Amino acid sequence: MTDADLIGYLLESLDANDRAVVETHLRANPDAVVQLERLRLALAPLEADREPDVVPTGLAVRTVARLAAHLVEYEPRQTKPSSPAELAAVHRALEEPDSTPAGSDEPLAFPAMSLPRAPREEPETRAVGGRLRFDLLVACGIALFAGALVISAVGKVRAQNQMIACKNTLHTIHNGLAGYADTNDGCYPQIGPNATADSFAATLVSSGQVPEGFRPACPAYAVSDPANPAAVGYTYTLGYRSSTGALVGVRRPGNAAEEHDLLPISADYPTAESAPIAGYAAGPICPHTSGMNVLYAGGNVRTTTSPLIGPNGDHIFQSIYGRPEAGANRADVVLGRPGDRP
Repeated sequence: MTDADLIGYLLESLDANDRAVVETHLRANPDAVVQLERLRLALAPLEADREPDVVPTGLAVRTVARLAAHLVEYEPRQTKPSSPAELAAVHRALEEPDSTPAGSDEPLAFPAMSLPRAPREEPETRAVGGRLRFDLLVACGIALFAGALVISAVGKVRAQNQMIACKNTLHTIHNGLAGYADTNDGCYPQIGPNATADSFAATLVSSGQVPEGFRPACPAYAVSDPANPAAVGYTYTLGYRSSTGALVGVRRPGNAAEEHDLLPISADYPTAESAPIAGYAAGPICPHTSGMNVLYAGGNVRTTTSPLIGPNGDHIFQSIYGRPEAGANRADVVLGRPGDRP
């Protein structure tokens, strides 16, 4: 005997033969009686819903009366009142038992009654049915507010996706720089005296260190030459001057005691606010509204809103002399924009 049989017995859903089988089993098995009682206790909360609520007497009549009272209070008056005979016919139709044959689709026949609206001399402006609809105004306000939230959310999602794509691009650049260093005695591409900062990208491409068709620019950065999709949209280290004035490039951390993982080597393309140069318009420090992405020699990318993030708070877009040039020493980090020379 299964629990399903016992539950069917408790719910009285078994036919006469099955019910007799269960009762015979219960008389012969005390353990089954104990199990039946457990199931009865488990089903006890369902007893409250066993029988549907009885529909109160006269519910239909009271509902129609309530509706009629609402119409009298809030709707315009009839231009022609109903006759006593018409009202009496409606009352009889509501109180008499339903004479429609069972299964018939014919509706009850009520006397025809016209309910014309009272004429208005001039409709009120900004109104529906002659009355100002505050609910519609509230609904319109909610719709406008929700639309503004959706537009704002879409903008934030787009900006976040651009920020993530920018970080991924910088990680690809770091992988290319690390691969280049592996075959060049631990040195990153060095910007020569007559070269510009953006030439590092061409070096990585020519040495096969980045994927074919790779665009070294943030998706949020509008390249100056749309016909040239390879235009560089990142800054790159200009190196520094040795004590003798010679130009020295940056090496990969670990190959020299002076280099370390927290040395900035590339970042988003800045504007005049963070690295003032004649000819550059003032603006934010990068294409992103929430900050700029900075790539460090160790391979990590950090988002910041300040250019003062070099060693000991060094300005990463200017030398200690306030110019976009190679650093005055090894600790003077300077990231040059496309076109900047050491």
